This record gives sequence, C-alpha cells and structure tokens, in this order.
Amino acid sequence: MKILGFNGAPAKTGAVATLLSESLRAAAEEIAELGETPNTAVIHLVDIVKEFHDGSFTNIPASLQSTFDSMSTADGFVFATPVHWFNMSALMKCFIDWLTSLEQDTCELEGKVVGVLAHCDEDGGNQAVTSILSPLVHMGMLVPPYCAFFKNKYMASRSEAGWQAVDHRLVGKNVVRLAACVQFNKRGWKLT
Repeated sequence: MKILGFNGAPAKTGAVATLLSESLRAAAEEIAELGETPNTAVIHLVDIVKEFHDGSFTNIPASLQSTFDSMSTADGFVFATPVHWFNMSALMKCFIDWLTSLEQDTCELEGKVVGVLAHCDEDGGNQAVTSILSPLVHMGMLVPPYCAFFKNKYMASRSEAGWQAVDHRLVGKNVVRLAACVQFNKRGWKLT
C-alpha cells in the first residue's frame, strides 16, 4: 500500500514536517499490520511547486509531473500545512490549484483516501484543515474518521484527553484503514 505525505511548509524539518513524518510512520505500521509492504514518502512542496497555476488543465510543470504520476498509483495521502492567517500555506494552496489538472475530465483522484494535518501557533487550525478538505472532497477523495487534525502549539497539552499531542498518528492509521476498505471494494466510486 502506498501513502504519500505532502509537506506544505517551507521548512523541511519544522513542526509540520515532524507531524507529517510521525503520521506516515503510523501509516507504515498500520500497513505492516495488514501484512503488506509499507510504501510511504514525504514530498516537500517547496521542492516541486515552482509556479502558480496558470488556469490550464494540460500544461503541467515538469517539477510536478513525477509527483502527479506517483499520486495516480497511490492509495492515500496526508496533506500537512502550517497555518498562515487562518488558512493553509501559499505552497499548499498552489499545489491544490495544480491538482485541478488531475481532476479535470479524468477524475484521477476519485476514490483516493486523504487526511489533513495543520499546525498553528495561535488559532485557525480548524479553518485551515477545512479549507484543504473542501476542494479535495470535491475532487472525489474520501476522508476517514478523525482525519482533519490540527495542533495548536500553545494548547496541545491542554486539549481534551491530550488529543492534540497524539492524534496526528491516528490520521496516518485511519487513512490506511479506509484505503484497505477501498481496495476491498473493487467497484470503485463514480460520478453517476
């Protein structure tokens, strides 16, 4: 099973990258429990998003093409972003805009499983997560339970039952669990 993680932070080793890596580690453990070989990878958007979406559905930049090819064979994704003014990072927004090329006409992301992580210093985590999920769900992606996660840097230890300190791992696990259900359901998902 193949799960890709997208780091929407400009830093490759910061809080967002750490949350994402830990979530993917939990995903790999869950894949192994299913008796499959884990195939997880972190993709740093700062390395591949080099230009704004130009409105074209066919003019995919070379820097994104190999990632898009990899996405077409993946079972699920974890999108991770820092919160910038109550929203996702500009890198993440630009990447999602480019995903329109995979959605237009071919619906290549339909039936793929997705979870979202956001890290904030103060507020806006929930808003950032839903801003990411809305277009992805419209592209036909599926969201498992407890896979819209945010961590507030200053509130994590005070969250109810400490969920902000640990539930990012649940995102990785639940993406795998739903992806396994989708694999079992060979009928797939269709618009009509």
